[in-house]
Amino acid sequence: SGGAVGVTTLAGELGWSRRHLSVRFRREFGLPPKTVARLLRFERAYASLGRTLLTADAAVPDDSGWAERAARWGYYDQSHLIREFREFAGATPAALTAPGSHSSNPA
Repeated sequence: SGGAVGVTTLAGELGWSRRHLSVRFRREFGLPPKTVARLLRFERAYASLGRTLLTADAAVPDDSGWAERAARWGYYDQSHLIREFREFAGATPAALTAPGSHSSNPA
């Protein structure tokens, strides 16, 4: 789900308590489940930065705004998206989409 399933939902599906799930996550991944979910969500958003939308005619840049992208990528709002990018990538998404700054950005 790319980090979109809540801890309570996941624990319920497994038949575990939230506490037991957290203990198992820490043991297996070295991180709590919420942190793993944040990293998965960020990874999906970061990978999407350089992609284009395909139309029937040709590839065109994704012109949606950052708020729309934030919602599509599972963030609460644009500021949440920007905070996560600053924390995990050290820069805002706009800075990373500047020409030559992202490996999948062809410009």
